[in-house]
Amino acid sequence: QVLLVDGNGLLHPRGFGVACHLGVLTDLPCIGVAKNLLHVDGLAKDELHREQIRSLQMEGDTFPLTGTSGNVLGMVSWGRSLSSSRPLYVSVGHRVSLETAVCLVKSCCRYRIPEPIRQVRRLGKLRK
Repeated sequence: QVLLVDGNGLLHPRGFGVACHLGVLTDLPCIGVAKNLLHVDGLAKDELHREQIRSLQMEGDTFPLTGTSGNVLGMVSWGRSLSSSRPLYVSVGHRVSLETAVCLVKSCCRYRIPEPIRQVRRLGKLRK
């Protein structure tokens, strides 16, 4: 059992995002999957970051998000849809390694957003 959260884990300005918080509260492995990059530890959507994103050629390609401190805070992952120009930002939440988190997120993606998160968002829209 693992929770995928539409938000960040360690890739957060305070180093403890909603995926960390939910994981600690439930004591379940938790992974943060964000659609946007937060400005953390020198990471920014600058030209270097955009160039790294353009270098992703195939579905499932990744690159690490290393802050100025030298710590790897997460991974940029290209989902299944190469037609999308936006990657996902995967970060550790609780009781899971970054490698495992990226692997699980990739295995859940039929489209850009992992299927569990996509289905929850879809159900939320239907209820409105």
